[in-house]
Amino acid sequence: MIPLPNQPDWFLQAHLAATLDERLNILKQHPTKILLAGADGNESYRLLKFRYPLTHFQEFDSRAEYLQAAQLIRKSKQNWWQKLSGDLPIQTHSDQLPANAAADMVWSNLGLLHQSAPQQVIANWAGALKPDGLLFCSHFGPDTLKEILTLWREHGIIVQAPRLLDMHDLGDILLQHGFYDPVTDMNMLTLQYTTVERFIDDMVTAGLWQTLQFDSEIDAVRILADNWQNNPVHNVTLELVYGHGVKKQLLPDHTATIQFYSHSPITKS
Repeated sequence: MIPLPNQPDWFLQAHLAATLDERLNILKQHPTKILLAGADGNESYRLLKFRYPLTHFQEFDSRAEYLQAAQLIRKSKQNWWQKLSGDLPIQTHSDQLPANAAADMVWSNLGLLHQSAPQQVIANWAGALKPDGLLFCSHFGPDTLKEILTLWREHGIIVQAPRLLDMHDLGDILLQHGFYDPVTDMNMLTLQYTTVERFIDDMVTAGLWQTLQFDSEIDAVRILADNWQNNPVHNVTLELVYGHGVKKQLLPDHTATIQFYSHSPITKS
């Protein structure tokens, strides 16, 4: 397995985080506690901390190198007061969020990608949220890397990308696990690469390369290198999927909500 680059470029995570962050403009109430489900090179925390400076953050990821990379970036950007106050999010080396219904928001920028059971992951996210808590997440859709996957298959490489998730499937999973009126959408992003090394580094940083299942990873890299040598500019398509939803307030069996409305008297002149 190819390791995380020494100097990762988090531009994909930055693009996805910025797109999700724009959707927060409609929120009037500031969350008190946000759980970051997946480290993304500090891109999400940077935006959310700027928007919600008094919010408490906790970051979860089973990939130690991703947690370390995020915290190194934060430390490098701290001023002297932040260093004294220890103003950094608490990190937990696990993908499992506490199922205590205490968080106002779960935010996951590609955090679903490295986990094999999306149904269980989203059920865990729902369990971490308060009733009416918010979930925002991003993912890659099934048209991601379509040119590269086609190239490999034309050369006899058996490769599968089982963790790519259609936006409609993501919406169904959110609906099934306690989010009412979930919203999902997608857009296509085309990148141009002049070297195979940069392409692989970016896909590893995004966590995408690690999800591919090869019969021979060595042969797959060799075919890419040969192909780039003959054609130095390659278009690479990424299908970017976004989702957000509100956690339902679950009631005990045989109960229902009762709403009271104040009566406003009508005065006739």
